[in-house]
Amino acid sequence: MRMIRLLCALVLACTACSTSPAEKAAENKPCTPGFTCTTLHVPLDRKRPDGPSLDLAVIAADNVDAPRGVLLLLTGGPGQPGVPLLPNLRRNLHPDVLREYRLVMFDQRGTGPDGINCPALQETVGGSDFLTPPATAVDDCAQHIGSGAGYYGTPDTVDDIEQLRQYLKVDRLTIDGTSYGSFTAAQYGLKYPGQVQALVLDSVVPHKGFDPMGVDLMAASAGVLKEACRQDPACATDPVADVAWLVQHVVSGTDLMESLAVASLNSVNPSLRGIPAILNSARSGDHSGLKELLERTTSKGLSYDTLSAGLHMATLCSDLRFAWSGKPDRKTALDEAVRRLDPKELYPYDVATARDQLMIQGCLRWPADRVSTYPAAQELTPRTLILHGTNDLFCPLDWAKWEKAHARDAELVVVPGSGHSVQRDPRGKAAVREFLLDN
Repeated sequence: MRMIRLLCALVLACTACSTSPAEKAAENKPCTPGFTCTTLHVPLDRKRPDGPSLDLAVIAADNVDAPRGVLLLLTGGPGQPGVPLLPNLRRNLHPDVLREYRLVMFDQRGTGPDGINCPALQETVGGSDFLTPPATAVDDCAQHIGSGAGYYGTPDTVDDIEQLRQYLKVDRLTIDGTSYGSFTAAQYGLKYPGQVQALVLDSVVPHKGFDPMGVDLMAASAGVLKEACRQDPACATDPVADVAWLVQHVVSGTDLMESLAVASLNSVNPSLRGIPAILNSARSGDHSGLKELLERTTSKGLSYDTLSAGLHMATLCSDLRFAWSGKPDRKTALDEAVRRLDPKELYPYDVATARDQLMIQGCLRWPADRVSTYPAAQELTPRTLILHGTNDLFCPLDWAKWEKAHARDAELVVVPGSGHSVQRDPRGKAAVREFLLDN
């Protein structure tokens, strides 16, 4: 799912948070100042509570009597941990919010230092949504995870959150999720609406899911690039036409999608300033800027405890619905779906880009042991704030609009010129403060 990812430097704030497991959670242990760390002990398969289990690191602020209850922050990917990201993400919240709420984060199953580590897959794709994974790396990872590969879907994490809520002894949670975290937050809100006080959905992945070929995302990128060009004094050409030409003659569409999407992170270059000029120079024969851009804006170098490529693959392949879902011959079903694609709907990318993306080529080989099942409810009932940055190349604006249309009480805030992970933008931070402290 559209990733999301925070590529700023991570401060590992809680290196000694793990403790010995107990039936539900370990003994509380102080870690970073003002917070207590513990370990939530959860079953791999909830139908087998006495079977294999996982230990999930949890970090919670010490203001247990916060007047507005618990605020659970959910990270993205899928594949990002929670505990190590606390120092960065707490800076995205206004001090008034931190005073009024008890901040909690946790390492979702398969993430963090004890998470899934598939070295070959990690080296070749890192935390990418787009880069084409080598077949052998995918096969090795599936074999490494083994029979438990089907137990890392979002519904499993949703039930982990419910267990965490019970452990915290609170009636309701306020949940703030970014990118894939927005999908998880919404799924929790659909399954456990009575346990949700409010939702903040930042850089939305719609709770209905999305097309793993990325047709809507590719089409939406044209508008983002044109608007970025209008805001960039150095842009004197058509960046959309330049992308289309480069995909046909110079660089794979998956590599270019990866680079432009990572650039649109609010921690990297959300304005996309200078990128249209780089694209045009490459079209004119000077590839040096493009080469540097591809090397600089990539998820490939991320370590597994920063964003697990194995968990990323396991979750996506369980959660998403593919052209071959329910069919015995995956490759034939995929070939038929590719033949039906309209190249005009993919512009400035192409059919090869849709076919070769990580979610397609990775999940084509992934074992289909267990498929995620979702709640029957399709409308979010909790009070909801939806944030979107107009320069986001991971999540199209249409996704945020769809989410608002399928929520009973939702506000959509679109922040011009902002990128992916809107709460890193002061305007997004202010919108969250107003929403969370609104009486």
